[in-house]
Amino acid sequence: MIDHLSVSQVKLYLLCPLKYFYRYIKRLPAPPSSELTLGRSVHAALETNFTQKIATQQDLPLSHVTDAFSDAWEQEAKETAFDEDEKPGQIKDEGINILGVYHPTVAPTIQPKAVEQPFELTFANVPYTFKGKIDLVDIQDRVIDHKTTKRAPSPEQVAQDLQLTAYSLAHQTTQGQPESSLRLDVAVRTKTPKILQLETTRQPADHTRFLKLLGYVAKGIQSSLFYPNPNFTCPSCPYRRHCDAWQDV
Repeated sequence: MIDHLSVSQVKLYLLCPLKYFYRYIKRLPAPPSSELTLGRSVHAALETNFTQKIATQQDLPLSHVTDAFSDAWEQEAKETAFDEDEKPGQIKDEGINILGVYHPTVAPTIQPKAVEQPFELTFANVPYTFKGKIDLVDIQDRVIDHKTTKRAPSPEQVAQDLQLTAYSLAHQTTQGQPESSLRLDVAVRTKTPKILQLETTRQPADHTRFLKLLGYVAKGIQSSLFYPNPNFTCPSCPYRRHCDAWQDV
């Protein structure tokens, strides 16, 4: 039933196994939310800058970065499910403002070594691989992930973030040594955007726990354990109609 897993798949299964089923097994269409579209567009702009910076060691002008954001936004927004009270133009302006704060303050402090670095981990006697892409690795072997969010994450959330754990595991497995440090660069969507740089670490026990969790998720999927898990995302879930009729199937 599965040939590979990713952090996104694992997190979605843990959030709601039935939602995982509709998205990854049934492959029902689900338009992205405005928050996801904003995050993807900001991410595309950062990728544009940092990819060329590997060779040039110079940041692009801010106007080039915001142009990359706008190009990505225009493409992503075509498929986005905006809420009735949302104004796409205002959300796009948020992205421009985020980059206006991030680019002159944080970008100059980063010299990337790898951007969107793909990885694929294999395991003995396991019929699936674990795939993903590490956002950014700098020349000091620091692994950096970028997030755009409405609320700053708590220290506990950063310490338990599965994305960072996966990045750490992948870096150590593929490079043969641990990263020098892990950092989450968060753009908080306040009236004047705030950029937080949140340092954290991962130990071997964290990797072991993650791999065990990965195994249990895989077993659940392979055993067709798909059930609803009511949570805060239900009101905006694109599969709400299917979920409501789940007990009748």
